[in-house]
Amino acid sequence: MNKYWPKKWNEKLPNFLGEDFFSSFDFLEDEENGNNNTNNNNNEQMLKNTGSSIKVNICESENELLCIFRVPGLNLEDVEIDVYDKTLEITGTVGVDHKGFSPIHMELYQGPVIRKVQLPYPAYHDKVEAYYHHGYLYVLLHRLIRSKETKQKLDVQDLEE
Repeated sequence: MNKYWPKKWNEKLPNFLGEDFFSSFDFLEDEENGNNNTNNNNNEQMLKNTGSSIKVNICESENELLCIFRVPGLNLEDVEIDVYDKTLEITGTVGVDHKGFSPIHMELYQGPVIRKVQLPYPAYHDKVEAYYHHGYLYVLLHRLIRSKETKQKLDVQDLEE
C-alpha cells in the first residue's frame, strides 16, 4: 500500500471499533503490486473474515434471547445453528441466483458464512426456533435455568483403604 506503512499492519489492528475495517484495503495493496485478480483475492479475504461480515442484534425479554442476523441470500438448506453453553454458532452458505445470466462482474460475496456469538447467559440447545424473512435470520433462544435442586451430594470413595 505505502512504503512507509509497517509490514503486517492489518494484523496489528484487526478489529477497529469492533468491525473488520482494514480488510477492504487489502485489495488496494494487490492492485498497486500489479496483481489484477482482485475478485479472487476479495473472495479469499471474505472467507477469512466471514464471521465479521454478518451483523447481529441481540435482544432479551425475561428468559428469552432474540438474535437477529443480517444474511441476504442465505441458502436455508445449508443453515446449521448450534447452541452450546454461552455460545451461538451459525453456519451456512450465501448465494445469488442469476437465473440464466452469466456473471461479468461480481462484488457480492457468495460462499460459506460462519458467525459465533457470545451470549449473556447459557441457553437451551434443544429449544431453538429460527425464522428467515427479507434477508434477516431470527433465532429465538430460551435461557437455561439450572435449579439448585439438581445439585446432589456425591459420595467419594476412598480407594486407598
